[in-house]
Formats: sequence, structure tokens, C-alpha cells
Amino acid sequence: MNTVRTQPIGCPAARGSQRGFTMVELMVALLLGLVLIGGVINVFLTSGQTLRVNQNLSRVHENARFAIEMFSREIREAGMVPCGSTLSANVLRGSGGSVPWWASTYDGMVRGFDDGQNSTAIKGFGASTADRVGGTDALLILRPSSDEADLRRLASHDPAENSFTDASVISTAVKSRYDSRPALVCDGKSAALLQIGAASVSLSEYDYSTGTYNCSKNLGSADAACATTTPRTFDAGAQLTRWDPAFWYIGHNARGTKSLYRVGIKLNSSTGAVENDVQEMVPDVENMQIDYLTRNRDNDNVLATDWVAASAFTGGWTSTTAEVVAARVKLTLRSTEAVGEGNVPLTRTFVILGSIRNREI
Repeated sequence: MNTVRTQPIGCPAARGSQRGFTMVELMVALLLGLVLIGGVINVFLTSGQTLRVNQNLSRVHENARFAIEMFSREIREAGMVPCGSTLSANVLRGSGGSVPWWASTYDGMVRGFDDGQNSTAIKGFGASTADRVGGTDALLILRPSSDEADLRRLASHDPAENSFTDASVISTAVKSRYDSRPALVCDGKSAALLQIGAASVSLSEYDYSTGTYNCSKNLGSADAACATTTPRTFDAGAQLTRWDPAFWYIGHNARGTKSLYRVGIKLNSSTGAVENDVQEMVPDVENMQIDYLTRNRDNDNVLATDWVAASAFTGGWTSTTAEVVAARVKLTLRSTEAVGEGNVPLTRTFVILGSIRNREI
């Protein structure tokens, strides 16, 4: 018996009669796909650019916070004496009897350098790594260490033996912090700046008879030439701490940009000489400008001249009629990447207001 095959209702027609997409439909679909992909790419690029901007801004603000914290703290501590007394004797002298920059207290505990004033004795203008950038200000702050680990209480002072006895044990770590180091000793009556020759663990003593920078062993008073000194015995309970000066400036870094630098002091273990310790503190700091607020010590009035530049101190930084009581520091920081409009780095300016707490500067 013959079987008749019929086409089921609703089934597609024969293969040859099936229709696909036309060329116009394909092109429209491709165009819509490209538009969609372009939108996704644009969102991705915009999000990436926003992320880069935010990351660079965060880095700028983080650097600014660190600079403000470090800088303002050291400005506040300029000329500080832990005992609250006045620095009466500075017997530190370098070769030829000259006072090194890190002990030049006779010129003032705070000294500024305008953008045109070179600081050759510390760090001069130049184009090499760590050289000071022309057109930027700098600031010298003379102060003792604020590290509690450096503060020692003394049991006695023997001027005849040129030594101080610690009220507790001198550990090896303490010895290494004081051997051949500049230090400040003070009690409630006066203070003296000198160099400790050696610290003895066995005797718990600090000997200053061998300090190569000491022009005298008299710690009562000393003039700028160290020609007139007076003896002094410090009271039991006097305090001893390391000297920690700082010179802040804008310098060229090894990456081709600029940074905020700090020059401190360190000991050359081979020669026993005190040398500059140059450290890059905050990267990508383009500029620093500093103004100073002064007062007349005789009547305690803030001068009407308001904030003045460093070049205004023609009479010197130790004048009692123009004593520095505060510093206003403007720091300009830039982003590491060129993420600003026009493919340039972002720049932000921050202001540090530092009031000098110590009035005997």
C-alpha cells in the first residue's frame, strides 16, 4: 500500500524557501552593536579617568597632611628647652672656631631664606638631585629632639670631671644615641648646648671633656666668640636631650620633579664629625613660600606690618623689636600623573600656620 506524505500545517516550507536577514538588517544590527559597545567603552574610560584623578588627589592630600604634621610640629618647637629655661651657653664650634649652621643659635632659633636668598652653608641652589630649587623659600629651625627616647633625667653634674650622671641605667641603645652627639642640658635656671664625647654604660655617665666641638667646658654662659664663658653646675633632676636641628627646603629629586626635603645632622662614625643628613620627606612638592609674624618683645605687641617675608629682616633674626612668633607656609603640591584638564598634573596649595610656642628664641 502506498503512503502519502503531506506537509504538516504550521511547519516551515522547504529548505530552499527559508528567508535570512537582509543586508540592510545586518548593517542596522552591526550599527546598533557598535553604538552599544562604544557606550560601554566610553563608560569604562570615564570611570578609569575618574579613578586616576581620585587616586592622584588622594595622594596629594596624603602628602599634604604628612608635610603639615611634620612641618608645623617643628615650627612650634623652635628654640624649645624641655625645662622651660633660657639657653645661656652654646659652646659648640666647628673648624676655625666658627659656629656650624646646626648650632648657630646666636643668629636666632628660626631663620628664613627668601626665594632669592641662597643658603650655601646648608644646601644651596642648583640643578642636581637634592639641590635647592631657585625661586622657593627655605626655613631653618633649631631645636632639641622631641623624641621621648632621647630625654634623660640626670642625677648629678660634676663640672670638675666634665660629666653628668644619669638617674637610671644607660643602655647600649642610649649610648649609641649620645656618643659624640650634640646635646642640650637644662634645669629650671638655664640651659647649655654642647657635645657629649662619650656615654659610659658601666658608669652611667655622659662625659663631655672629649667633645671635639666644645670650645669650653664652662656651661654657665658663653658669647658668640666663645671668648667669655662662665662655669655652672646643673641641679639634680636636670634633663639631657639630643640636639635635632632641621632645614626645610624644596629640592630637585631623582625622578625629574621636585620634593620637600629636610636637612638634619648625623654622625660620621669613621671621622667622628657631624655631617648633614639630607632626606626627601614629601614627593611632588613644587613650591614653598613663607611669611613671618613678628612682635616687639619690649611691649609684647604684634607689629602692624602683619606678615613679612624673610628679606624684611634686615636687622637680623635675633632682634627683640621684630621677634618671630609665627610662620605661614604655603606649599604647592602636584599630582604624580598628568590627570588634569589639558593633560597636565593637578596642583593644590595648602597653608600651614605654625605658632612658635617658645618665647625665648
